[in-house]
Amino acid sequence: MSDSAEPLRVGLIGLGWHGASHLSHFTAYPRARVAALCDLDAERLAEHHKRAPDAQAFADYRGLLACEDVDAVVIALPDPLHAEPALAACQAGKHVLLEKPMALTVADAEAIASAAGQAGRCFMLNLSNRWMLPFVRGRELVDSGGVGEVRYVFARLANRIDVLTEHLPWLQQSHLAHWIGIHRLDIARWWIGREAVRVRAVERRGVLDAMGYDAADFYQATVEFDGGAVLSLEGSWILPRTFPSMVDSRFYAVCTRGLIDVDRMRSELAVATADDFQMATPTAGSALGQQTGFTYSAACHFVDCALDGREPLVTARDGLALARILCAIVRSCQEDGAVIDL
Repeated sequence: MSDSAEPLRVGLIGLGWHGASHLSHFTAYPRARVAALCDLDAERLAEHHKRAPDAQAFADYRGLLACEDVDAVVIALPDPLHAEPALAACQAGKHVLLEKPMALTVADAEAIASAAGQAGRCFMLNLSNRWMLPFVRGRELVDSGGVGEVRYVFARLANRIDVLTEHLPWLQQSHLAHWIGIHRLDIARWWIGREAVRVRAVERRGVLDAMGYDAADFYQATVEFDGGAVLSLEGSWILPRTFPSMVDSRFYAVCTRGLIDVDRMRSELAVATADDFQMATPTAGSALGQQTGFTYSAACHFVDCALDGREPLVTARDGLALARILCAIVRSCQEDGAVIDL
């Protein structure tokens, strides 16, 4: 384990949408130092290397993992590419921050969880929404008993159509549930405090197929938990480009003695220009020259846990449990609503 007086030397694998954000976080946090960068795209690697000029640069993640100057790795690759580097990072004895989802199959998720356990290092799945203040406060209310026990949750997380068609076309190789459904599934499981026992889900195609993309337009899943709590989970990524936010989100929890409603569309910031209208409360990014927000808090938590020898808020066990539910949702969708027991 690294001496907590010294910064955690971090290597970033993948410098796309999430990876670039991680670079900002780890260069800003005093307890971390970006020691290595890796990306297959030479132009993108060179561009981001300017932001961390002292870091070593690699085109192959295996070279980064062999680097003795790297204590921890952040894996921010497309969903289908998580398993191999995550396993290799654990076997190399690195602390690991893996972007969600853990993997797209239960077998791969089980292998990663096993490797993480054997490595004995800090392994965290980056479900950064747990650091959003409304979800933190909601969990505290549940823990305090102030609203009673969570019995029913309705959760929606949806994207505008340009997320898949313009920004991340590789998402066709994943599934809506793995891509964004996991965030609200994780919060529901966190609040309920029980494991899922049964899943039923459906999806529908049409809009994206007609545009030449191999992906469902939307899905809806019903997830039953041990103890009787029920989650209705839905998502889509065909919201029109005119939608005033890239993300539409709602989390509505009915409890035995209360209700918690988290609605991101009740925005504190709306901006109208000559070209468009945007409505989204800032939750992450740079403010007054400093990194702030839930994604930065999650990154700092990982560093602190790795340096201080603490278990992170989201573990490999959580990642495996979520993978089992998500894969059941995808299977039920493929089987037109079949009931899947977990």
